[in-house]
Amino acid sequence: MNVKSLVLGLCLIAGQAGYAAADSCQANIFGGQDCQYDNGLTSSSQSNIFGGQDVRYSDGRTSSSQANIFGGQDVRNSDGSTSTSQSNIFGGQDVRNSDGSTSTSQSNIFGGQDVRYSDGRSSTSHSNIFDGQDTRNY
Repeated sequence: MNVKSLVLGLCLIAGQAGYAAADSCQANIFGGQDCQYDNGLTSSSQSNIFGGQDVRYSDGRTSSSQANIFGGQDVRNSDGSTSTSQSNIFGGQDVRNSDGSTSTSQSNIFGGQDVRYSDGRSSTSHSNIFDGQDTRNY
């Protein structure tokens, strides 16, 4: 799994678990992404030894993930919430959160993902020139 897909997956998981959805991300020197969110927050991630990412948000929250056997990520957030994802046949991820909410994504022709959340929200992303993603939330 490449870093863009991994970080997008984490954004999907975090977005569903009460975190804002990333509007713009760019690669950083730590094997992760620096992101700006639609609510003014920022985050910075770095790869970890478990095939995942450690994420720190500007409001002090943290998130850590590790690869699982389903081609996805198991995520633990500092507020105690958890999420698990698995790859799907559409080039995306199916996500289940500890609060019962879900999301599913599929790759699109713009090098990004189209996402549908169980609460009716949706988002679409596309690659940007900074080796990251720009996202529009609906």
